[in-house]
Amino acid sequence: MQQTPTRETPATWHVLGAGAMGCLWASSLASCGNAVRLLLREPPAQARSLDIRLNGLDGSRREVQVCADGTGDASPILKLLACTKAPALLPALERIAHRIAPGATVVLLQNGMGFHEAVAALLPGARVFCALTTEGAFREGAFTVHHAGRGETLLGAWSQTDAAAAPALAAELGRGGLRVRIAEDIREALWKKLAVNCAINPLTALHGCPNGALLERPALRREFDALCAELATVLKGLGHTDIATSIGQDAARVAQATAANRSSMRQDLEAGRETEIAFITGFLCERARIAGLPCPLNEALYGAVRERERRAAN
Repeated sequence: MQQTPTRETPATWHVLGAGAMGCLWASSLASCGNAVRLLLREPPAQARSLDIRLNGLDGSRREVQVCADGTGDASPILKLLACTKAPALLPALERIAHRIAPGATVVLLQNGMGFHEAVAALLPGARVFCALTTEGAFREGAFTVHHAGRGETLLGAWSQTDAAAAPALAAELGRGGLRVRIAEDIREALWKKLAVNCAINPLTALHGCPNGALLERPALRREFDALCAELATVLKGLGHTDIATSIGQDAARVAQATAANRSSMRQDLEAGRETEIAFITGFLCERARIAGLPCPLNEALYGAVRERERRAAN
């Protein structure tokens, strides 16, 4: 008989995705006493547990132990934090959908848009929450992550019917030291993050440059400004007037604050991996086409990144 979780017996957190973000969050959750199971397609053959090593911002090093859980395991999932890249999210969730219990909490921590509706349809009995994070982290090896920059995570319920549960969930996710706060309107926050990513990620990926180069190199700055102007027009036409008004300043501020960073899209393209372009620029272009709004610069960037992906795959 399945035990009902209480404060003394908290529900286990399952973390989907063993990249930098997955390991960072698994370490944070485990460090404050949660039982954590890291969902892996191929868990270690000789062990059902593994150590995640976290190198902190202050030079500290800590190690936490979590359980390794194969996606073929059958135990129910009551709390799930999904940290895969957007293209891998739905296939990964489809493999474990039968394990996700009615009323389960599912937190999506992906860049981009266009998959939230599909997740809600796949998991109709779950409470789906969206999270956006500015935490910086990168992998230094298998299950070893470097916490490179402190940020914060915005959290909100995808459905308003679940909004009342968001504050307690934010508090729970933040107990390990990562800052989590509630977004007043998570859907608008998702659009704002999408707009900034549309302005920065494809350009840095195609030009192979750090984010700050978009502001520092005259030719790139002209391309960046033209792209932001088109984004403003499209966003306004889609009804996101506030985001449209500030997209140029917002994108420039992020590019300046992350001047030395390589965007995740650039990293994926240079490594020959599938990028998140379909869920960023591709999503924007699809919404623009439906609304009858031209966006030739975004369409060109989308096509160029997809072509680079195809060449890398062949």
